[in-house]
Amino acid sequence: MSKLEEARQLFNSNKFNEAIELFTNFLAEQPNHADALFFRAICYRKIEKYELSVADFTAIIKRLSDEATIFSERAVSYYHLKNYKAAVDDLNKAVELEPNNPYRYSSRAYIRAYIDIDGAMADYERAIELDPQDDISYNNLGLLQENQGSMRKAQENFERNKQILANTPKTTEPLPQVKKQEIEEENLTFWNVIKQLMTSKKTQKEFGSFLKNGFKKKQD
Repeated sequence: MSKLEEARQLFNSNKFNEAIELFTNFLAEQPNHADALFFRAICYRKIEKYELSVADFTAIIKRLSDEATIFSERAVSYYHLKNYKAAVDDLNKAVELEPNNPYRYSSRAYIRAYIDIDGAMADYERAIELDPQDDISYNNLGLLQENQGSMRKAQENFERNKQILANTPKTTEPLPQVKKQEIEEENLTFWNVIKQLMTSKKTQKEFGSFLKNGFKKKQD
């Protein structure tokens, strides 16, 4: 078994520190290997070393500047650093590369809300236009509208969110699995990550606190 294969197995087992060590050893021999850099960047993010995660994604982007997923993944690491402007800049690029992908808009909207409420709402509306079954976008758009005082619009979106959830079979979504070496075929997409962020209790609390406090401060 190669170092890369062993490192990927450790990654799949959530042994991120051990995986980082093997990815680093592998990269010492092949420093420009995009796949190894990609997974090490994810590992660094898992252990909250966000600056190192950004550095690895940046190294990939220098050679793969047309991969929307790489920009999106770097945006997540910037998000954790609370560098929302840099995150949105990366998501702007992802949208430019994949203008018909609804998740690019809903993902950008989630982070964009911290610096551009109107832009975030426009992104959610575009995401819904492209994917009318996107329950999260309905909910988050409703939250933003509610905080702007557009109660009727907000309630309409909350109701649509409930309708979609009521008609969605309750299944446990499997964890992302690494299947092939090519980055574009991985299930570790930005939307999986951002969806976990949006549905986690910690992030929901942070976002709710921002809407109640940060949003009001911006309006003052």
